Amino acid sequence: MEPIEYLRTIGRRWVVIVLLGALGLGAAWAYASSVPPLYKSTSSVFVSSDRGETTSELVQGSTFSQNLVQSYAQLATMPAVLDPVIEKLNLDTTAPELASSIVAATPLNTVIIEITASSESPTRAAATADAVTTSLATTVQKLAPKGPNNTPSITLSTVSTAQVPTIPYAPNTRLLLITGLGAGLALGIVYALARELLDTRLHGEKSILRVTDAPVLGKIGEKRRSDPDGLVMRVMPRSLLAEGYRRIRTNLEFVDVDNRPRCVVVTSPMVADGKSTSALNLALAMAERAPRVLLIDADLRRPSVAGMCDIEGEVGLTTVLVGAVALEDAITLWGGVLYVLPSGAVPPNPGQLLGATAMSDLILRLRGEYDFIVIDSPPLLPASDALGLAHLADGAIVVARDKSTRRAQLAATIESLDAVNARLLGIVLNRIQERHSDAYNYVETAQVVKARLAASSAAAAKAGNSNPDGRSTETSRTA
Repeated sequence: MEPIEYLRTIGRRWVVIVLLGALGLGAAWAYASSVPPLYKSTSSVFVSSDRGETTSELVQGSTFSQNLVQSYAQLATMPAVLDPVIEKLNLDTTAPELASSIVAATPLNTVIIEITASSESPTRAAATADAVTTSLATTVQKLAPKGPNNTPSITLSTVSTAQVPTIPYAPNTRLLLITGLGAGLALGIVYALARELLDTRLHGEKSILRVTDAPVLGKIGEKRRSDPDGLVMRVMPRSLLAEGYRRIRTNLEFVDVDNRPRCVVVTSPMVADGKSTSALNLALAMAERAPRVLLIDADLRRPSVAGMCDIEGEVGLTTVLVGAVALEDAITLWGGVLYVLPSGAVPPNPGQLLGATAMSDLILRLRGEYDFIVIDSPPLLPASDALGLAHLADGAIVVARDKSTRRAQLAATIESLDAVNARLLGIVLNRIQERHSDAYNYVETAQVVKARLAASSAAAAKAGNSNPDGRSTETSRTA
């Protein structure tokens, strides 16, 4: 991925990122609200030596005090000092528990011990700090070596008493909120990037280029809910969707200028990629330029062309291949513009039937009678029927569904065609989500389509020869 693609990924999933950021902020606020406030208070003592009359003795005493001050700081959190504090303040705790709330520190190169006590009560924090200071001074006097006249050699003098705090030091709500928000946003960004990197579905034309260098013949958008039902080329002939199929038609003409394809197979990697709809709309787009265009429903496993065209499908390709019906009786002129050969009865052996000599002879005959032939075939990964049909035709068009077809599926489909030396004419990316643009207003909009269909329906009701969806009911058999 390029750097700009990372930014676009974050922009596409900004809702998830903001949501996780809000969840992190809420979790931090809940934690800060659940933690009781803690107060701390500090008192200080000065460690001095009373021994020495000369300068040399005073220096030795100062050095002696500095050597012992660290030990006295450690002594402040021991039971010898804390037990008297517990008894004096009548605390319901033990020396180890009280020690966890006491911190004794000595600033560098000093003989001062700072004793900090923390508690949920501000008065108790101050009282505990003073009590520990007093108990430490008493304990040190007992432990310090005695001098002349049985006087202690070390003295601890209180230089700063503990003050009752007014503001708790914990929890730091602002820091927790900032941390929670930052952690949530970071998690959202990681999630967005990980999903983009791990998502193997097709996302636009660039993802197709990662799989194959085959040309993208066209991109077909997704119909909106406000658009009328029916085939795009019939009910919305001047819409952006219809223009997409015309673009595919034009691109096919320039795939090979010297030998333009006249017979194409339309397939897809998986079911529900939109191959049958694409094949029918492409055939209608071809019929705008050529007078005799034929659509063959060669998906003998799950045929759908007859249902979309609203014609009889029991007589068709299979009945022609087995010799039960003549070809002329199986082909229907639909809408006065497109010739359709339905699938016929579903056979038990579709692969063998399509691979028989009768099928190749039929395609060869139809090539001489029609200007362009579109063959709708089964998806390639579940069935291999399209491989043999691709050899009979001038090439195959693979329809992939945006945000549904995976890159591995498209790659496997292309590899299957390459394995049998079948020609891949190009890829059609189906059902992409197009943004609103001024181009949509240039072509026919849904409101214009509905108005036109309403007018044609009213006229058809008087003539009695048209359906409400704008499709002609008049069909005829070819002679």
